[in-house]
Amino acid sequence: MPNAVVMTGYGPPEVLKWAGVPLREPGEGQIRIKVKAAGISPTDLALRAGYLKAIPLPPNAVLGFEAAGTVDAVGPGVTGTSIGDGVTALLVGLGGYAEYAVASIWTRKPDTVSWIDAAALPSSAEAAVGVLRQLNVKSGETLLLFGGGGSVGIIATQLAVARGIKVISALG
Repeated sequence: MPNAVVMTGYGPPEVLKWAGVPLREPGEGQIRIKVKAAGISPTDLALRAGYLKAIPLPPNAVLGFEAAGTVDAVGPGVTGTSIGDGVTALLVGLGGYAEYAVASIWTRKPDTVSWIDAAALPSSAEAAVGVLRQLNVKSGETLLLFGGGGSVGIIATQLAVARGIKVISALG
């Protein structure tokens, strides 16, 4: 039985306990990852502290919206990813604080990116992509970006420049 950091209730970090959990199998369009690193997001901290009780969590929930590791199993319908591939994943259903996590959204981890850095990317990348999509900025246009020095801003800048958008970044 693999281990995970389970949340035994809302509160301080002491509500997190190391415990055995069932090994989940990947479903249609999913992969299972042997986790090498997990990101700790502000949302994870808010969930644990009880600030987001409107989001229902099962008993002994395993937090973690993002993780990086090697593909351990591939579910039906998955193509282009094989067992042993290094990936970084956004875990919509949580589960990154575990030895194994099941993911529906992932991308291959570049060899030049460390496991720790790869685990910190998914939530920031999702936010950056979402903002650029919502703004619908086009090639040749200019984007004024506040907070360009943060994780979301850095990724948004790189994506915008790659799309031919001029970026002006405001920091501080």
